[in-house]
This record gives sequence, C-alpha cells and structure tokens, in this order.
Amino acid sequence: MGAHFGTHHGTTNAVCMPAVLAFNAAAIAERFDRAAPYLGIEGGFDGFRAFVDGFNDRLGIPKGLAALGVTEESIPALVKDAVTDPSCGGNPVELTEENLAELYRAAM
Repeated sequence: MGAHFGTHHGTTNAVCMPAVLAFNAAAIAERFDRAAPYLGIEGGFDGFRAFVDGFNDRLGIPKGLAALGVTEESIPALVKDAVTDPSCGGNPVELTEENLAELYRAAM
C-alpha cells in the first residue's frame, strides 16, 4: 500500500485491521476468545474487535482505505503485488487473488 500510495505503514495496518479481523474470523476467533481475558477484554473475539474499533476511534484512525487516497481502481494492482509478497504465507486464511480483492474492498 505504501509503495502505491505513500501511506504510513502503521496507519494503514490500523485502517485495515477491522476488515482483516472479519476476514480471518473463522480461523482466529477461538484463539481470541481464549486470549481476550488475558488482555482484560470481555466478550472474546467480538470484544476484541470492538476494542480495536474503539482504539482506532480514539486515535483518530481513518475509517477506510479511501480516506488514505486508495482507489477501487487500484485494487487489481494491489492484489497483484500482495499475492506475491512472502508475508501473505503467514495469514491464517490462505490468500488468493479473489479473496484479497474482497478484503481490499471491505477495507475501503
């Protein structure tokens, strides 16, 4: 994202986090259900998602990638770059061109 739009890495991660959590929910919810109490968060995975949303709000994080200047038209190029990035292999849900495009749209 930063290479295409000059966005700040941490801000971009924060903007995308709600969509990423929703995208990966089936693969990670159970682990977050167990971890949330150790973080002082009630409500398991859903409570953690609410915490992230509230934290982003308190920090003034934009609500979507469009607020960072990312365009729908750029999604194919973003997908092309992302799908070949080695870090994609660490995602709990296997990433494909199709679901990456859906994830980017959800983060817009």
